[in-house]
Amino acid sequence: MPDQEVRCCACARLLFKMQDGALTGALSIKCPRCRAMNILRPVRALPPERPLRPDAEGSEHAHQCKT
Repeated sequence: MPDQEVRCCACARLLFKMQDGALTGALSIKCPRCRAMNILRPVRALPPERPLRPDAEGSEHAHQCKT
């Protein structure tokens, strides 16, 4: 698995390297160079699209959830 470089959002200094999928929760890290707070969150895969279903009147509609 290739390593992923994580850099500061303000000055682009290399903060650390990690393998893909290594981050499972939120991480806050302060850059030692510029003192910017970098907050990292894991990327979640989007859920698969759900098929449309007819409602009581026979028309179709889709529900979208905001997470």
